[in-house]
Amino acid sequence: MQRFSYRLKQEAIRLGGRLGWAGSGRYRVILVHVALVAVFGVFLPWMKGIDFLDSVMTAAYACLGILFAAPAAAQAFAEERPRSIAGALACVAIAVAYGEFLALVILLAGFMTVYLSHPSFMIPPDLTTLSRASALGIAAAAALASIAGWVTLRFSAAAARVVLRGIFLALLVLFFYRYRWLPDVAGTAAIVSTGIAAIAIVALRWEIERRKQV
Repeated sequence: MQRFSYRLKQEAIRLGGRLGWAGSGRYRVILVHVALVAVFGVFLPWMKGIDFLDSVMTAAYACLGILFAAPAAAQAFAEERPRSIAGALACVAIAVAYGEFLALVILLAGFMTVYLSHPSFMIPPDLTTLSRASALGIAAAAALASIAGWVTLRFSAAAARVVLRGIFLALLVLFFYRYRWLPDVAGTAAIVSTGIAAIAIVALRWEIERRKQV
């Protein structure tokens, strides 16, 4: 456990380095993240008003972590290919934590924006749907991060980017045509995503073992 916690710490440091938090470019990175929160956590919720608290909208926001976790994992595996499954899991875990942290900050900023701009409206969001969507966001982020890691190890980082773009496009089309289903299917989708993540992690383990034998 102590060794894995050390791996997590080291991977978190490497993630900060890849993002540019340490160095002369950190101000640009800060501005990019502030802009993300400002647009998706302030401007859009302000434009939507109390409609932002619709269960579909909050569920979608709870799943935003996949947009950040999967690319971060692909970049991590491309920069330093893990030699053990523990190292691979650390890469996936930190990428998921990064994505989910951003999603949480954006979602909380959205809630604050709506409640501060409508002080007389204090009805809370649908917490049941939000909890299921959050579980889906974490499970889907883990699944896509693991898939991105496997594709990077098995083929290349460029292949992982292509695969992720295809998956994101498919999810976007699905959401566009069936967005009202999200609150109802979030729980089931979380279970399916957990299974996909488990399969992807097994594939990661096999790929790491295969590379050791080459």
